[in-house]
Amino acid sequence: MKTNKSIVSFFLLTFLAACASGPKDPDIALTYNRIAAAESPYRNPVIVIPGILGSKLKDIRTDQSVWGAFVAGAADPQTDEGLKLITAPYIYPDGSLTNWSHVVPDGALTEVKLQLLGIPLKVAAYAQLIDALGAGGFREQQIGEANGDLYGDDHYTAYQFDYDWRLSNADNAAKLYDFVQEVRERVSKEYERKFGIENADIKVDIVAHSMGGLITRYMLRYGDQGLPEDGSAPNLDWSGSLGVERVILVGTPNAGAPQALNELVEGKNYGWPILPFYNQAVLGSFASLYQLLPRDRHNTVVMKDGGEVGSLYDIETWEKHEWGLMNPKMEKTFKRLFPEIEDPEELKAVVHHTLKTHLDNAKRFNAALDIPVAPPSRLIFNLVLGDADPTDRVLEYDPQKKKFDTVKKAPGDGTVPRYSALMDERADGNDEIWTPRLRSPIDFDGVVILPFDHIGLTQSKVFIDNLLYWLLVEPRPSGTPLGYPIKQSE
Repeated sequence: MKTNKSIVSFFLLTFLAACASGPKDPDIALTYNRIAAAESPYRNPVIVIPGILGSKLKDIRTDQSVWGAFVAGAADPQTDEGLKLITAPYIYPDGSLTNWSHVVPDGALTEVKLQLLGIPLKVAAYAQLIDALGAGGFREQQIGEANGDLYGDDHYTAYQFDYDWRLSNADNAAKLYDFVQEVRERVSKEYERKFGIENADIKVDIVAHSMGGLITRYMLRYGDQGLPEDGSAPNLDWSGSLGVERVILVGTPNAGAPQALNELVEGKNYGWPILPFYNQAVLGSFASLYQLLPRDRHNTVVMKDGGEVGSLYDIETWEKHEWGLMNPKMEKTFKRLFPEIEDPEELKAVVHHTLKTHLDNAKRFNAALDIPVAPPSRLIFNLVLGDADPTDRVLEYDPQKKKFDTVKKAPGDGTVPRYSALMDERADGNDEIWTPRLRSPIDFDGVVILPFDHIGLTQSKVFIDNLLYWLLVEPRPSGTPLGYPIKQSE
C-alpha cells in the first residue's frame, strides 16, 4: 500500500511539474503571416523613435562616425578633435553657439559595433524591433533604401526617426512634427499610385522608446512650436496629434530618472580604457540629459549630512555643490574645447550661461509635459514598462566625497523606475491625498507591465506580440479598417 502511494505521488508530482513549465515565446510568424502577406492599404504607417543614444551621429565633413560604432576611426573624446565632435555646442551669453554644427544624425542605431581587445562585436539595439515589424509585413525605409529594390514596387510602411539626441527634446519634437507630415504626404501619394485613393487623410502610429517618448508627447501637445524664445509657455493645442492615431510608449521616463543626474554630475564610463569615458564637460553639453532629470517634488535626492539639496533645476544648486559643468576639475577639458578663449572669466561666462540655459529649458519642458490634460479622444495611448529590476529611486549626495550613492531602489526596468514611466504623482509623498488608484497627468488607454530591462523591453517577443496586435489587429475607434476616412477616386 505504501508503494502504491509512492507511485501515485510520483506521477502526481510529474504531472504538476509538467503543468508548471516556464513561459513560452509566441510564434510571431505563425500568428501574423496572413496579415503580413495582405497587400492592401489597411494599415497605418508606423514611425519608430529611439531613445537617447539611439541614433547614430557622424561628422558630415568627413563621414566619420561620432556615435554608434566604437571601433577604430570613431570619435574618441580622449583626443581634442574627438572631444569636440561628441560635445554638443555651448552657448555664449549673447545666445550664439559654438561652431560645432557639422555633426548630424546618421540613421537609427539598430546595432552597436564594439571592438574589445581587437575582437569586433555587435550588440543588438533596435534590430529586433525592426525585424518584428518586418514579420508583421511592414516595409522599413532604411532597410529598403540600403538594399536597392528589396521591396520591389511596394511602398514603405515603416520609418525610423533619427535625431541628434544631444539637443533639446523640444527642438527634436519640432523636427518630428515635420517628419510625420513628410511620411503622411509620401504615403498618401503611394495610395493614389497603387490603390487609386486620392487625398487619403493618412494617420501614422508611433512606437517610441525611452526618451523618444518624451519627444513624442511634446510633439503631440505642441506640434512644431518648440520652447518659445521669450521664456513663455508653449500653447497646448494638440496640433501634433492631428496626423497621429496610436502612440506606444516603451520604457519612457515620464517623470525623469535619477541616473540622468548621476551622469551629469559624475560623467559616464563605458569601460575606459577599452571604451570611451565621457566626462561632465561632454555630458553637461547635452540639453536633452537635463530634461531627463527627476522632478523636485518626487523627493529623489537627499543629502548625507541632512542639509538642503536645493532644486535640481536651479543653477545655484549646481554651483553650491560644484556639480557637472561647475566642477573645477573640468577646467582642463574646457581649455581643450575652447583654446581660442584665453580670458578665464569669459570662459566661465560661456559655461555658466550654457548650464543655466539647459536647466531653465529643462524646467520649462517638463512643466509643459506635466500639465494634466486628457488627449483628444481620437488618439490612442499605450504604455509598456518594466518593473522586475531594482532601479535607482533615491540618491544620497555626500558633499565630502562629492559623489552619489543609491540609498533606495524601487521596481523598474533598471533605468526607469515604474513610478516614472507611469508619471505616478503619488510619488510626491503627500499622504493626505494618496489613493490606491493611479494619479497621473497622462491619460493612458492601456498599460502593459513586463519583466524585462530597459532595452530588453523592445526585444521581448511578448512585447512584439502585443505591438503587432495593437498595430494590425485591434479595432480602431473610427470603426473603419483603415482607422481613418478614405476618399475614393472617381
